[in-house]
Amino acid sequence: MRRSILLVVSLSAAVLLFAATPASALTKVRSPLALTTEPTVLEGFCPFPVTYQDISGSGTQTLVFDADGDLVRIDLQPHGVISQLSANGNTITFNNSGPISVFPQPDGTDLVFVRGASYVADQGLLTGDSYFHLTRGRVVVVSMFNRETGFNDFLSASATGLVSDLCAELAP
Repeated sequence: MRRSILLVVSLSAAVLLFAATPASALTKVRSPLALTTEPTVLEGFCPFPVTYQDISGSGTQTLVFDADGDLVRIDLQPHGVISQLSANGNTITFNNSGPISVFPQPDGTDLVFVRGASYVADQGLLTGDSYFHLTRGRVVVVSMFNRETGFNDFLSASATGLVSDLCAELAP
């Protein structure tokens, strides 16, 4: 997510991947969506540190397990989540309520679908292209969880719809 994956949500989903205990066949486990209510400094996405915080909203997270107890999908359904970014004396407040679906792949990557108003952020450790974008539309990401950073590193991302460069908007 809190929401939108690809940044804070990726961390939340990854933690649950390793902490969840699957039940029986085709089990769905729902829990409240963890929001980032305390200001959190994020580095490596923009050329400068950015402070992130969810200021309102709620939501649910659903883990879906197959008949063998393997996690096959994570659905994040934020409800009225409003998030805020601050850097260099600039602040951006935005709707961060787009749903996210994560499909763990057999090769260890994640196929992620981000829809609606969300942010997508990557440190560029694999692609060399770091960014922090606000999206309104559909984004498809292939990523891999990085235990060292706690975020997902993107292998690829494609967006349809409106994309705003939040680093440019927060720049000095």
